Amino acid sequence: MTQFGVATDLGGPRFTALPPLSLYVHIPWCLQKCPYCDFNSHEARGAPDEAAYVAALLADLESALPGVWGRKVGTVFIGGGTPSLFSPAAIDRLLSGLRARLPLLPDAEVTLEANPGTFERERFAGYFAAGINRLSLGVQSFSPRHLEALGRVHGADEARRAAEAAITIFGNVNLDLMFALPGSAKWTSPRRLRSARRTCRSTN
Repeated sequence: MTQFGVATDLGGPRFTALPPLSLYVHIPWCLQKCPYCDFNSHEARGAPDEAAYVAALLADLESALPGVWGRKVGTVFIGGGTPSLFSPAAIDRLLSGLRARLPLLPDAEVTLEANPGTFERERFAGYFAAGINRLSLGVQSFSPRHLEALGRVHGADEARRAAEAAITIFGNVNLDLMFALPGSAKWTSPRRLRSARRTCRSTN
């Protein structure tokens, strides 16, 4: 019996076509550890050894290749941590290594998480040139009071400048916004959403 493109029998599912892969790559270092963060992330003490870490990531991928032969990659998400601590050259080496080992679909979405506190226009342009085609920007809030309470290293103006540059350079961008913060309305307030929309519209 075939259902939803998967042949099933008592022995388990047998795919009639190999499904595409989604690849997550973790870069754990941050400028500083935010007090609310439960992810595997750590404050960088000095500059991370980018070359050694990229080599370790690619070695780890190679060990998993026998289990995914023949499958193409539809999405790549580089998260953390703060991946934008890594230089565009390091991200270029990482993506080149991924492409050499796994086939990416022509329209594959390749996302990098970025912190507005690491924003430099040239840096964003370098990520785009390396093959990043979507930026996930950790704004969290446009309220100075909330940003301070969250322990963020960026301010509201810096977040707006980073968002405007990201939209101009990448086009495909998401802004992370937190809701239900202490001292705020239960849900994300219309004011905060309007601020995000104004930031997006100012670039179009």
